[in-house]
Amino acid sequence: MARHVAFLSRLFLAWSAFNGIVGASVLAFAVSAASLAVTSGTGTEVAAGVTAAMLGLVALAALTWGGVHYYCARGLRAHRPGARALALALGMFNLPLLPLGTGLGGYALWVLLSDETRGLFGTDAA
Repeated sequence: MARHVAFLSRLFLAWSAFNGIVGASVLAFAVSAASLAVTSGTGTEVAAGVTAAMLGLVALAALTWGGVHYYCARGLRAHRPGARALALALGMFNLPLLPLGTGLGGYALWVLLSDETRGLFGTDAA
């Protein structure tokens, strides 16, 4: 199961990178909408401002989600017990994110709930 944990760590790193790219892209759209709100003289300032704020929140959420997965991946690689608990929680939250999050969440739960993996992280199997 050590190989599965190492692979899961790599998958969490890839998921982190994916979310980071999405967050950076959405942040670029938020900046574009904000600049439109500032420079537009056609009466669309309010709509562009609301759009910029919403896109900024989505970007912040995606970047935070990616950062938490990066932190968890580093902990999984080092076999820290706290990282196992965090990865289980992230796996549960990833399940509804079709289709990639569902696969990642299911695999994380399968790997981290096995008795052999519990031994790797220093938690008892009972």
